[in-house]
Amino acid sequence: MTKESFTTAAKVVGIILIFCIFGVGILFLDRMLTPKKAPAETFEEARQKIMSAEFDGVKYMRSNVETYMIAGLDKYENDKTAFNYAGRNNNQADFIVLLVVNKSTRRIDFVSLNRDTFTTVDVPATKYGTPKKTTEQLCLAHTYGDGKKESGENLRNAVEHMLYDKVNVDHFLTMKMDAVKAITDFLEGVTVKLNDDEDLTALDPEWTAGASIALNGENALKFIRYRDSAVDGSNAGRIDRQSRYLQALLKTVGNKKWSRKYLLNAYESVGDYTETDYGNVDDLLADLETMFEAFGMYEYGEVVNIVPDKYGHYETRETYGEDADAFILDDAEFKELVIKTFFRSLEEVNKEKE
Repeated sequence: MTKESFTTAAKVVGIILIFCIFGVGILFLDRMLTPKKAPAETFEEARQKIMSAEFDGVKYMRSNVETYMIAGLDKYENDKTAFNYAGRNNNQADFIVLLVVNKSTRRIDFVSLNRDTFTTVDVPATKYGTPKKTTEQLCLAHTYGDGKKESGENLRNAVEHMLYDKVNVDHFLTMKMDAVKAITDFLEGVTVKLNDDEDLTALDPEWTAGASIALNGENALKFIRYRDSAVDGSNAGRIDRQSRYLQALLKTVGNKKWSRKYLLNAYESVGDYTETDYGNVDDLLADLETMFEAFGMYEYGEVVNIVPDKYGHYETRETYGEDADAFILDDAEFKELVIKTFFRSLEEVNKEKE
């Protein structure tokens, strides 16, 4: 090899080495500056992230439940829906009950919410300018919107806010009071038992304490709506009667021999008085078939009423320039109920896998 050839080869090798060193340096620097990717989540980790919720620093897994909200409005079919100067309707929610269907434990629990609970309520943008949130009685959430499905959605949102925005209400049904009469008569009556200290002879001479009473449509309305406003705490008694009536109604449904046609007739008996979030009747009937089967086969759990002493207390709060009865939740007690009803501890879930 000539001296010139050797010099040329050396230059080429030198250039190649420089590029190699430069390239390695760039690669090293890129790796140093680029954040390290987290290891890919396992299926179980991804599932736990979706299904978990945290309360006070403790993680819980959502139970295998479906939650249904049933709300009765303080209106009848012939009552015209009116709107005030701010565009709010006059259809307040008179009672709000959650049916919690646990598919794992095959149990149905009832949580009867207090309509006076002060909670976060969405003020939608549609008719009220910029969307915002306010704090007022739960029953007033239904007064935003069209008084129908839109208002039902807003009430559901408020209930979810009340549940710490950690529980999804899967479906809702709102109904005017006519629906209570119609479905009770369609079922040919509903039987409820009065509490041992519950004397309702002021409504009917036969409604003595501890008696089992057969309600027709008209009597069912009296039973769930009666409240002696002169007696302190009378709203708590009404909340208890409303949830007991609903539980008795569902038990009656579960004991019936029913078919898809029966379900359709049942729905048609109340259809004019109700609103739901279902897109069509077929979807509703499919869910009703599943639910009606559960009503006949599942265990009925306790009826939990969100009333004073146990779950909170009443205060007078100003709302839109007027004094209102505000039920203020005891956060610790209510949170414990929410966790017990809708969740399981992560520790409990992991133990089951061992």
